[in-house]
Amino acid sequence: MSRTEAAIDRLGAAIDRLEAAAARVGAGDLLLAGELRDARDQHAVLEDTTRVVAQRLDGAIGRLRTLLEA
Repeated sequence: MSRTEAAIDRLGAAIDRLEAAAARVGAGDLLLAGELRDARDQHAVLEDTTRVVAQRLDGAIGRLRTLLEA
C-alpha cells in the first residue's frame, strides 16, 4: 500500500470517528433538551402549588386575625 493510500485510510477512519462523536453529542443535546422541558414542566407545577398554598395561608392568617380581634 502506498503512503497516499495509507493516509487516505487514516483520514477516512478519522472522519468516521468524528461523525460518531458528533452523533453522540447530538444525542446528548436531545437528552438535555428533554430534561430541560421536564424541569420547566415541574417548575410550572410547583409555581401553581405555591400559589395555592400562599392563598390558603393568607386565608388562614386572615381568619386567625379576625378571631384574635374579637
